[in-house]
Amino acid sequence: MTAPVLVSSVEEVNTETPKSEFRTNELPAAPTYNATTMQEATDRAFVQESSNPEQDAKPEQIPNHNSEVTALQNGETETPLDTSTGLPLRPSYRTPKTASDPPELRVLHHFVEKTGNILANGWVLGKKLGSGVQGTVYLLEDKDGKDAGRVFKQVNVRAVARVSGALIGIEREWAIGRELNLLNEDDGFLEGFMQTGSKVLKPDGSFLGVVLEKLNGKDVKDRLDDTGFNDIDYIMTMVMQVLGALDRALLRIGFQHRDTNAHNVMEHWLDEERAGPVHDTPPKFKETELGKKLNLRGLHFKLIDYGHSYTNKNDAIDHQTWRKASQVKEPKVPCYSTEHFYRRVFHGRSDVWRFMLSLGRALEGRVWEQKDERKVRLLMETIHYTTGYSHNVYFASAPGQHKQGLFRRPMSVGGPLYGLKWVRIMSRAYCCPSHPLTTPREALDFIEEERIRVGLSEEDIP
Repeated sequence: MTAPVLVSSVEEVNTETPKSEFRTNELPAAPTYNATTMQEATDRAFVQESSNPEQDAKPEQIPNHNSEVTALQNGETETPLDTSTGLPLRPSYRTPKTASDPPELRVLHHFVEKTGNILANGWVLGKKLGSGVQGTVYLLEDKDGKDAGRVFKQVNVRAVARVSGALIGIEREWAIGRELNLLNEDDGFLEGFMQTGSKVLKPDGSFLGVVLEKLNGKDVKDRLDDTGFNDIDYIMTMVMQVLGALDRALLRIGFQHRDTNAHNVMEHWLDEERAGPVHDTPPKFKETELGKKLNLRGLHFKLIDYGHSYTNKNDAIDHQTWRKASQVKEPKVPCYSTEHFYRRVFHGRSDVWRFMLSLGRALEGRVWEQKDERKVRLLMETIHYTTGYSHNVYFASAPGQHKQGLFRRPMSVGGPLYGLKWVRIMSRAYCCPSHPLTTPREALDFIEEERIRVGLSEEDIP
């Protein structure tokens, strides 16, 4: 995926990436939005950005970098609209390609689901990225063969998918994704969630698949599967971003993900200096004497896969956003779908419980750097607060110094007997959890209280 190299003037258009504030024990008042006032505020922002008196002050006529970024990202010279919020997009290096995509597209009659064939809107099916029970994912390219910044997820064997309920699952995933798009920031960037683009229909109007934002990175589980990876700053950054995203979505539209395992959290690397996504291989970890570290510059974490998700009006306090979200029709789960069984099994277990349980399983018995002990203890206390399980952690201050006991090492992640420990963790966390209904806000408040108790500064927690 080749990104255009933009001049440094892009930084004038783009304000600093907003950093969410999670370190308050007070529940923030839900923001309210008025389409008229938001439109006026956006227009004023465009006018203020143009400090050159020779430029036309009208937002739609601002030349130079605004139109350049817009043209590069959207293939047009006029300011595009965010099709979810209805507001003008403020182009920046973060603006995803999917922000201005139409809600619905229809393929041609001769369309065949095969690499090299035209899908719709000038996009061509590129390399097959993966295939699962529900669907197959393709990279999308433009007519010139360049990366379109999107992927296409199509339904596999629609006849079978319709009977099994998988077809409804992907349709629900699209609908809930479009509701999440209402949380877009003014440059179209959706913090914490993969953005959902167009729903793609067959010529007869039946559902074919969805266009999704392409994320630049790997899933977190791939990092954690490496037992030598012990970058606590990477992990705490991911924890804070995921909890913050879940908190915003719950308060704004009553969203619950219901499958917040580590493999459903993806890295998304952005390079501000190059004014675009990192299109090459994402940064590799740096080997140190005591583990593996990553440079976290430009790193965002996004939740994916909304197949088990749902929204509940009773959980939302931003009623204006909820009303907009309610206009998106979510298909009902069929009575024969296994989704009902899944929900019964995990009834009374929150997104935070799932997330912390997944992290605890992946980090069991890991060796950390001694200098990071307080941060690691903070993370482990948060996991214990939610799941009720106390995980084993070990620290080293010199290369080759592993303080795992002779009999505990095989029970750690990667060990031959870890399966036994996995069963124990799951049994304890499921049958006797401490706080299984912990909300994202409660988890963030707990982390803040623990940070103060262990003597860490605000700068120590990303």
